[in-house]
Amino acid sequence: MDSNTSTSAPPHHEHLPQQVIDNLAKKIERRPTREELEEHHVLLKTNVAPALQAKQVELERSRLEDRLEHMLENRPTREELVDHNVLKNTTVAPALQAKQVELERSRLHDTLDVKLERRPTREQLVEDHIIE
Repeated sequence: MDSNTSTSAPPHHEHLPQQVIDNLAKKIERRPTREELEEHHVLLKTNVAPALQAKQVELERSRLEDRLEHMLENRPTREELVDHNVLKNTTVAPALQAKQVELERSRLHDTLDVKLERRPTREQLVEDHIIE
């Protein structure tokens, strides 16, 4: 090979226009730090060698899948949730359940209104010797 021929050395920055050099310098100044890239999940927050990072991610995903599968296997049944008043025991379609609850509350409100109207006054309770 000829000593005048350069095969691997890039051209020096003296051959680049000043505007290109300035633009590159600005971009380098504005580029995010490693910490910012980690916060935005562009880079992994890890102390593992880059060659092992894919395996680490795969292992973490596998552990998460196992944990989720375990949680799903052990979740309470519908009957248990009804017994603990987490779910309502209803045969109404899910789209109508909110209306059913609203109707039940309205009926309860009406029943309480009727009972309060029939409630004896203090004077009646004194006359009947229930209170003094």
